[in-house]
Amino acid sequence: MRMMVNGTLAQIESYRRLLYRVEKRTTDWKISQMTSINENDDLRPVIAGQDLHINPQDLVGLRPSYQFLAYVRQAAGGKISANLLGTDRPADVDQLYAEAENWLRQTK
Repeated sequence: MRMMVNGTLAQIESYRRLLYRVEKRTTDWKISQMTSINENDDLRPVIAGQDLHINPQDLVGLRPSYQFLAYVRQAAGGKISANLLGTDRPADVDQLYAEAENWLRQTK
């Protein structure tokens, strides 16, 4: 996605895993749930060599699995939860997978 960051055209890329749950309803399979797990993100100028003028202090406290998504959201005046699923909190991800595995066992 492209956007202006501190007066410079930038591009943000977000990498995430998607965990789907599907269920058979009558004769069709349907997605019943989709959960996103943030892995990491990247923010860079569209034109190489330009400076986005990001103060490193503005990134302090932002989770590494989605720090630039949080940064641009906050810079736009919005908020983003600090409790989203991310690979920087492996216990939360492990719990999600355990719950999904348990769900699979129950639906057999």
